[in-house]
Amino acid sequence: MEKSIESKPNQRKYWCNIRLTEQEFALLHGKLQTTTCQKISEYVRNVLFDKPVTVRQRNQSLDDLMTILILYRNDLNSLGNNFNQVVKRINSVPPGPEVFTWLPVAENLQKELLSKIGSFQEKIDQLGEQWLGK
Repeated sequence: MEKSIESKPNQRKYWCNIRLTEQEFALLHGKLQTTTCQKISEYVRNVLFDKPVTVRQRNQSLDDLMTILILYRNDLNSLGNNFNQVVKRINSVPPGPEVFTWLPVAENLQKELLSKIGSFQEKIDQLGEQWLGK
């Protein structure tokens, strides 16, 4: 069976090239970033043919929250990894004097982990109160 090449009714087959300065391209790219359009060509067609362009609204408080949450996640991940390594080491060592050298390390890491979790909970409570307007 041979495939016949048929033109689709909405297939775009014509090109329209334009040249932009670096500043114009930066402005165009900046405006594209504020929309839900995935490609520059999609954005330009929407603007050119007076189609609606959905603009994303930035929420500064949400951006701040995400920055804080990312920092906490990284801290918790590194502490959790260290704690897991120490616990594995303790479990892999036969009972003896080496276990007693690892126990204080594990206790310190556990305290640090619990402290970070506590500060994380406090910050979430603060942000919740701020968001609720209390």
